[in-house]
Amino acid sequence: MDLTEKLLESKEVFDGKLLHVYRDEVSLPNGASSTREIVRHPGGACVCAIDSDLNVAFVRQFRYAYGMEVLELPAGKLERGEEPYFAAARELREEAGLISDDMIPLGELFPSPGYTDEIIHMFLAFNPEPCGQSLDMDEFVKVEKIFLVDAVNMVLNGEIRDAKTQTCLLKAYMLMEYLSAQEEDEEDKEEGK
Repeated sequence: MDLTEKLLESKEVFDGKLLHVYRDEVSLPNGASSTREIVRHPGGACVCAIDSDLNVAFVRQFRYAYGMEVLELPAGKLERGEEPYFAAARELREEAGLISDDMIPLGELFPSPGYTDEIIHMFLAFNPEPCGQSLDMDEFVKVEKIFLVDAVNMVLNGEIRDAKTQTCLLKAYMLMEYLSAQEEDEEDKEEGK
């Protein structure tokens, strides 16, 4: 069975600075029609920066929608035409005051596919160096460094609740564990074990 829903009509119901909301009429796979309310978003990038001591750079900021401070990895929206890699590097520099010449992609995250088309591009940055924050006029964040294993435990204990941070951090941790195991295997082979 083809599960594709086909667009019949689309109407923009809100045109904001960041978000654009549409009410779409669609044809369902069984031929019936339905309404979909969609938040269009330019996408974003987040970065898990891990230094040589295995500390991760986090930012703590007040999130109005939740009415509380939230601990997150540096992240932000893509500017028009901006490549995700450069957005991640920009956000790391602006929010955490760090730069890294060694960043690799960790994949994409669909944060809430039930109502938005947002895609968050995740990156791992190795050995970031300080360069000083460059926050936007309306941006207020505190930078915190947390040991990688402690941060993973905070995710597992429910202390870190942000979805992009959980996913990016856990993927970074798993990749670091995999690379470490491969390095040990290579050392064992060289020693003839």
